[in-house]
Amino acid sequence: MKNKLFLAFILLFFSLTARADVFDYPSKISSFINEIPEITNITCDFKQQKDIKNVKKPVISGGKFTFDREKGVLFETLYPVKSTVSYNNRDYKQINVVIKAISDKKYSTIESEFDFYFQNGKDKWELGLKPKKSSKSKELLSSIEIYGSAQIDKIIIRTQNGNKTTIWFTAK
Repeated sequence: MKNKLFLAFILLFFSLTARADVFDYPSKISSFINEIPEITNITCDFKQQKDIKNVKKPVISGGKFTFDREKGVLFETLYPVKSTVSYNNRDYKQINVVIKAISDKKYSTIESEFDFYFQNGKDKWELGLKPKKSSKSKELLSSIEIYGSAQIDKIIIRTQNGNKTTIWFTAK
């Protein structure tokens, strides 16, 4: 009996201390605008994992990431195949707009498209965006999660077709 009670206590403890999902914290821009640092131009390494619905093995790639406040987002993939992609095409243009809005701290440019969710901890923050029912983004995107500290550390993009792209950024 003591073992069962102890096990129940341990399970309860871990369920209470488990980290909540960012989407459990709906937020207004005014409540988090000062919590996210201004993001400057950056060049760093990235690793990307694409989980494609109905495909068992994820697609892994990586290379050099550049964010220029004037030019936008650029991925220079170095493996497994060399390529350069700018987030200006139809599928990812909204990501470029979101990152620029966050870097400029001009959330009003994306406020009509997304509902915001935010939580922060010691030296870390998480921003979640879900397209509003009436937004154009709703056709393609399910959600965007942005994790950071002094810069953006990770982005998770979920699309309406069930695909998920996770991108990790590593400063040089």
